[in-house]
Amino acid sequence: MFKNNILLSLLLVLSLISSAAAEEREGDYLYGVTTLRAAPGELAALLDWIAEWKATDFHESSGSPEPFVMRHSQGDQWDLMVITPFGSWAEQYTEEATAAREAATRSHAEHFAALPALVAFQEDHFAYGPPLAALEAAWEDNDFFHVEMFFALPGLAADLLEQRRMENEYLEATGQVTNMIFRRGAGSDVDVFTIGFHRSLETFAAPSPATDDEKEDAARDAGFDGRADISFYLRSLISGHHDTLAVKVD
Repeated sequence: MFKNNILLSLLLVLSLISSAAAEEREGDYLYGVTTLRAAPGELAALLDWIAEWKATDFHESSGSPEPFVMRHSQGDQWDLMVITPFGSWAEQYTEEATAAREAATRSHAEHFAALPALVAFQEDHFAYGPPLAALEAAWEDNDFFHVEMFFALPGLAADLLEQRRMENEYLEATGQVTNMIFRRGAGSDVDVFTIGFHRSLETFAAPSPATDDEKEDAARDAGFDGRADISFYLRSLISGHHDTLAVKVD
């Protein structure tokens, strides 16, 4: 009986740890996500514009947290991804918040007026994701990112979201970096996107320490038919996806 109680307590602790980890990977915090592709020959100028924007008092005066900015390394068509913490629709669009944002925008009108000439393509997306503190901690500790954007087949967005959770279970069980999950709130047609936070390209490319048998067991425990089924099942849920490797823009 005593041994059984210890085992049950251990299982409960492990379950709570797993649940807490999952809560750090997704949530109901609202983010604005903007992807930008520089006009031909204007990437350096666009990067300078971003650096100058971040150095102004715009975020302080508008009451908005400073955004997270990453630069495309290879993959998708965008050059920069700007992730702006909103909190919630209600917080973002109170009369006070709207007035502060509009006043800050007016005071920096000249700076914002220069942006359109530097941008060939812009897409805006609003997504629910992990708590801000979790994203800040991951951003602070890492410099290399794997961004995957998914377009669900009609009626399969919920299944796609669950598949991303299942894959996180598999990654965690096999000693690999799990992904933060963001689900669509409004804007572009991206239904779910994930970000893997890595210290470097080398750590991103590092193989799993698990054996082939352990990987097979982990895949089945996560709900897949087997390790080979992970990618096949994902592709049965989507009409398309984009993969991007990116680096931090301080």
